[in-house]
Amino acid sequence: IAPVFVLLEYVTLKKMREIIGWSGGTGDGIFSPGGAISNLYAMLIARFKMFPEVKEKGMASLPRLIALTSEHSHFSVKKGASALGIGTDSVILIKCDERGKMIPSDLERRIIEVKQKGFVPFFVSATAGTTVYGAFDPLIAIADICKKYKIWMHVDAAWGGGLLMSKKHRWKLNGADRANSV
Repeated sequence: IAPVFVLLEYVTLKKMREIIGWSGGTGDGIFSPGGAISNLYAMLIARFKMFPEVKEKGMASLPRLIALTSEHSHFSVKKGASALGIGTDSVILIKCDERGKMIPSDLERRIIEVKQKGFVPFFVSATAGTTVYGAFDPLIAIADICKKYKIWMHVDAAWGGGLLMSKKHRWKLNGADRANSV
């Protein structure tokens, strides 16, 4: 219903991906009004990717879903879980090191733990620039774990995503291009 806007968004985002050096502008994206809604969109897409029937049958047709995120992540991850009917109790907070970075071994331990309980981990939210510490999670290690367990990886880069434009600091986002590769 808004073909000009959709086309403009597509072309602009492709150009942005080319500027940051993603081969041929590969990838996908949408514009959103802020980080909180972006985290909600990411959860929504992850849930739909794993369980497309949720659109017609609703949450009652799904097993208990688990989202995992850093203990220093933005409050909007829990807010999104509430809005989507997953529930805030279904958001598992992963331990961080002394610098505020998610600890990958704790992430993997918690994934195994929830799977053993019969729950379905469907979403991992990593952070590129936490609100308090400015910490960048180890995205490559997190991406490898998500790939291993077939879990959607999202990178909340509201704080630090702009570093993709910096030749000096862009390495802090290494692995962001692996997000959503499930």
